[in-house]
Amino acid sequence: MRFRTGDMFAEQEVTIQVEDDANSQLVFPVSLVDRAETFDPLMGDIADYVERGQDPMLALDDHGITDSGERETMKATIATLQRLHGEGRDHIWAYYTRNLVRPVALARGKVDVIIGNPPWLNYNSTTNTLRRALETLCKNQYGIWAGGRYATHQDVAGLFFARCVDLYLETGGTIGMVMPHSALQTGQYSKWRGGKWSSNFGSVIVDFGFKTAWDLERLEPNTFFPVPASVVFAARVGETGAESPLAGEVERWLGKAGAPDVKRERVAITDTSVGGGSPYDGYSRLGAILYPRCLLFVNETENPAIVRAGQTVTVNPRRGSQDKRPWRDLDLTAITQQTVEAAHLFDVYLGETVAPYVTLDPLKALLPMKRTDRSIAKSGEADGVGGVRVASLGRRMRERWQTVNRLWEENKSSVNKLDLRGQFDYWGHLSAQLEWRRDPGDRPVRVLYTKSGKPTATLLNDDDAVIDHKLFWIACKDVQEANYLLAIINSDTLYESVMPLMAKGQFGARDLQKHLWKLPIPGFDADKTLHVDVSEVGEAAAAGAAKQLERLRQERDRVTVRIARRELREWLRESDEGQAVEDAVGRLLGGG
Repeated sequence: MRFRTGDMFAEQEVTIQVEDDANSQLVFPVSLVDRAETFDPLMGDIADYVERGQDPMLALDDHGITDSGERETMKATIATLQRLHGEGRDHIWAYYTRNLVRPVALARGKVDVIIGNPPWLNYNSTTNTLRRALETLCKNQYGIWAGGRYATHQDVAGLFFARCVDLYLETGGTIGMVMPHSALQTGQYSKWRGGKWSSNFGSVIVDFGFKTAWDLERLEPNTFFPVPASVVFAARVGETGAESPLAGEVERWLGKAGAPDVKRERVAITDTSVGGGSPYDGYSRLGAILYPRCLLFVNETENPAIVRAGQTVTVNPRRGSQDKRPWRDLDLTAITQQTVEAAHLFDVYLGETVAPYVTLDPLKALLPMKRTDRSIAKSGEADGVGGVRVASLGRRMRERWQTVNRLWEENKSSVNKLDLRGQFDYWGHLSAQLEWRRDPGDRPVRVLYTKSGKPTATLLNDDDAVIDHKLFWIACKDVQEANYLLAIINSDTLYESVMPLMAKGQFGARDLQKHLWKLPIPGFDADKTLHVDVSEVGEAAAAGAAKQLERLRQERDRVTVRIARRELREWLRESDEGQAVEDAVGRLLGGG
């Protein structure tokens, strides 16, 4: 059941319009609504009486509603509620009504102070109808939608803050809300931080400088919210006043959460939405979104057939512990123990195959293209399945692709309008790799680095391998430049410098993405001694890391990415090679 509140209501009444065939209205006396301590429990009791089939007018007696005007108005509303319930409407409408009426009544008399903890909910996590309504408010009414590459990161908290100021805060009043840490620095909040938002009735203007925001990211243990938090304050300014953006400094809290000796220090706000400071920002590309993995990634298995067709492989779907519903529970019998042309089998590198300076064994994936292809065969209207021209595939792969595409269409999210090819080539992330393979130009060497966690990079020697979206890749002019980047990205010096720019999760900085290129990392210049020094120590560290990985493989039955990263980072901290890297990169980033 949906409700629509009118833009205008009588002075003594609050009206909720019910979207039903009878165009029903629920009318409430303002005098009663303003008594929240009475109105809220009253509506709950009315719902209970209606649900039990008893006379809900008794709830008015239970709560001492004696005023004749209030009783007469509520009598008509209760009758409408009973009729709606008799028509099979869910009884929880009474609770929805209560939650709609209170804000409408509150807006009639604005307040001087608002304190709250808004929902930290990503727009993509809401239902279609709600998401469209929220996006409309954010884009068209308040003008705080950043969009672009930040569209998938937009959340409701900023809109909630702005709307509370607009509807409920008096000019000169103040507001303080617990917000995600991202509100202080990330791109999706860039327009919100400006402090001037559009409104149906003019501009909403705030002074974020009224009180310095609190940065709670460094409190330990940082587990009291799902992600690190901040507290943001503002004062509402009249429409003729000037806004004051959320910029400058924040008050960072340090220490144990709840302890009496928590320290506070002033630190500068780092706006991560500003442009890159390094030329490598333009060369960094995200890998292909090869998801859902269970439909694409495979494990090779023995072919039980006595005579095996030439140039084929027999595979089973690769299940993983990270698979999510519905994919983890999907029946994949149709693509199990399946024999397919080997030309469609690719080595794929993901975050779990990369450790400092080295690569682990790649995974395998069957993709709707051949290793000799230099582009994906896009479908026309009549010859395509899942966005791919099936005539370009081998006969066996064609059958598999049709099955995989059917599973995708039957089980993908209702909000996902992409075909399967559009999914893994989103924004051309796979096509870009194929274009590089066809013509690398003057950049024939690829460096990989992890999308999240501690910065980790390696050189990729396989030109035919595909790179997954858990990694970024950069095409370099030569191995000398690649070693220069490996030294920088794998260094603790880089990590300490980039941490303030990275999005924060429950366990600290987590999303590296392109933030490291906001640092002043210069393009490699072979004529500069310091650049050559960084490259040489990177080359030495890579050689040493390769030897350490070989040692681990001899000592252990299986070397996981967790083991490899832990052991190699420990070696780098203690070795001469690792110390040389920190010294050279420190001089480079420090302007030496």
